[in-house]
Amino acid sequence: MALLATLVLGLGGALEPAAAYDHRDWGKTGAPDRKLRNGCHQYNYHYVIDPPSDDWAAETFLVDPTGEKLASGAFDVDADPARGQSSWTICHASTVPGKFTIKMRVTWQTSLTEIHKGWVKPSTFRLSRKR
Repeated sequence: MALLATLVLGLGGALEPAAAYDHRDWGKTGAPDRKLRNGCHQYNYHYVIDPPSDDWAAETFLVDPTGEKLASGAFDVDADPARGQSSWTICHASTVPGKFTIKMRVTWQTSLTEIHKGWVKPSTFRLSRKR
């Protein structure tokens, strides 16, 4: 529970630059390419969280082709599996087709005072125009 509080308090920080992706082995994300449909729809993505501890939490961030942050997700060892699927609601009217990026920050701890955070390698997928 202390980890979740630490994670939530850290949500206000900016997404770190690409050079900060130094913990690639702590997890991964992915999503298939799809058509950007009219209206608002759910688009699934999958995640794997594999830090060096059994006490972890993770945050995912969806960034659109223009660099705007569209959505986020949060996962915690007490409520979520370490491997699974989630989704974001994306509305055609508020975004553009193109390459989207999923970023994930993993937080894990070995004690109440020893907390580690790191970004895993981002993944990308495309939402193309519906023809």
